[in-house]
Amino acid sequence: MMINDILTLSIASLRFVIDTRGSDLQVTAPPVFNQFLVGYDLRETGQFAVPGEMLLEVRHEEKILDRVFSKPICRTKLWELWLDGNDDFVFVSPRQSPPKLVYVDKDFQKGVIAFDFSSIKGKAIYPLASIDIRIAVNWLANYGDLVLHAAGAAVDGEGYCFIGPSGAGKSTLAADLIKQGEVTLLGEDQVVLRRIAGKFWIFGTPWHEYEDRCSPVGVPLKKVFFLDRRRSPGISLCPPADGVTQILQTAFVPYYLPEKIPVIIDQLSLLSEQVPFYRLSHEQGTLVLPKIVKQVM
Repeated sequence: MMINDILTLSIASLRFVIDTRGSDLQVTAPPVFNQFLVGYDLRETGQFAVPGEMLLEVRHEEKILDRVFSKPICRTKLWELWLDGNDDFVFVSPRQSPPKLVYVDKDFQKGVIAFDFSSIKGKAIYPLASIDIRIAVNWLANYGDLVLHAAGAAVDGEGYCFIGPSGAGKSTLAADLIKQGEVTLLGEDQVVLRRIAGKFWIFGTPWHEYEDRCSPVGVPLKKVFFLDRRRSPGISLCPPADGVTQILQTAFVPYYLPEKIPVIIDQLSLLSEQVPFYRLSHEQGTLVLPKIVKQVM
């Protein structure tokens, strides 16, 4: 477990820089996050982030759930998103112990992680627990990019994405893939889809239980597969419109920000034109990698 007063987490070319200097806290991260941690030196100017990088200062605040914000954007049992008086984002995690607020400016370049840490001073914690993925979803939406509910694998420098709802067999397929050939598993349940310099890439994410089931690697996306256990084992073509619909139904899409949705849909339309879609029904324990890579129908 890595412990420091500055922690930098890199996910899909987005950098979360968490700074606890000036407090009695030290930041750490779960072991599965270790491969996503990168070195970082705060610049002499100190407080200005570059695009794709967000500086987050940890600050002590008491009675944070008594704060009043101007507009609710999304409210669930586990987390909330509000706008403050400056139309900046406030991510709220009310059920954590202690509860947390994360203030983030609309450009996702700087922010504050606020909570009452009087009872945990001197302890090492990961202050973005369960909030990091919420921030990433909204940050990526600025570019039209998405966190997919999908497994992902890199083979010979090319990416393969396996999309499906819970129970579709993503973890089962991931477990079989890592036993077959030179495969880097990017994630068994979430990967990031990004369009960079006109091409689509997938990146691994750290939101998994086991270290060998994820990787920070990013690779150009070669093929997209939609898992369907109802079909006979095998691979068949998937109409582009059906694939886009399934992505919109399963991905982490911020529908509560309607102004972002047209950009996301346009991005997925381009994806369907550039990357082939297939349906895949996988029988556990079978040799599926050659079929995925070579497209043996």
